[in-house]
Amino acid sequence: MSLAWHHSPPEPGEYLALRDAAGLGRRSHEGAVAGLPRTLFALTVRESEELIAMGRVVGDGGCFVQLVDIAVRPDHQRQGLGKEVTSRLLAWCEGTLPPTCHISLVASEAAVPLYERFGFEPSRGMDRYADATLRLTK
Repeated sequence: MSLAWHHSPPEPGEYLALRDAAGLGRRSHEGAVAGLPRTLFALTVRESEELIAMGRVVGDGGCFVQLVDIAVRPDHQRQGLGKEVTSRLLAWCEGTLPPTCHISLVASEAAVPLYERFGFEPSRGMDRYADATLRLTK
């Protein structure tokens, strides 16, 4: 498998398709159009121009950042791509951000062991959508 790694966010349509295929929460096309260009750092992994994995760093770039959208297409999972995406995102953070910058992420229960290998620790947080009438699904 010949993979091409790029430091740019995906296009909105392919972003939404990969999030859906990987079982991540739904986002709107309008949200993707607004949010993707504001990415601090992005990785996309392509095989023959097809997006198969991605990850992004978002935040203020100094005090707080979050790793988001770490996703791998199901037929490419369990091959180390999620681990490599995470490793490269963190390498960018460690080489670019102030040492006191807080790096966080939200993970499914199944992904906790992966992220613990990178030094993340479970913590308690709070969530809601911009439209408070919407409910988060777990």
